[in-house]
Amino acid sequence: MEHWIMEVRSLLQGQLKEVFENAKDLGNRYLQEVMDANKSKDWNQKNTLQFRVRQRGNAIALEWYAVSWYGKKDKDRKLRRKYIQKRNKSRRRDAQIFSYSMSDLHRHTSGWDDDLVTEVETEASQYRRQAHYISDMLVTLGRLERFATGITEPTTAEEAQ
Repeated sequence: MEHWIMEVRSLLQGQLKEVFENAKDLGNRYLQEVMDANKSKDWNQKNTLQFRVRQRGNAIALEWYAVSWYGKKDKDRKLRRKYIQKRNKSRRRDAQIFSYSMSDLHRHTSGWDDDLVTEVETEASQYRRQAHYISDMLVTLGRLERFATGITEPTTAEEAQ
């Protein structure tokens, strides 16, 4: 059974890596489109949303940040990022939220980038959902593995008999 669990774990970890790579590509495409478009825009028409993809262990985070600048124009100007939270529309506290409210994201857009942000968030919510379920399966496999090793190894009560 341990061999079977190891095979399934490696398949799931490969799938999780593929989801992460696809999400990273999505983030790079978004960044490239925004950078290209921002070059031709005035300061007040620039896109102020940042899309960030991170992975820590089996968890993948696809997050939006509002970007602003503060300080004097040239050398003292600093970048400030503010995390935009996903809102839970459900009354259940444990409800899973896989997508952002589009009104929350469009609050930080300039109008020309509404379609781009909508398209990126639609694809990102699919990746969030996939990553969540794959990591849940990996947790369940770990529990199954611990359970299976507990069955094969005698407990202290059984050894006393």
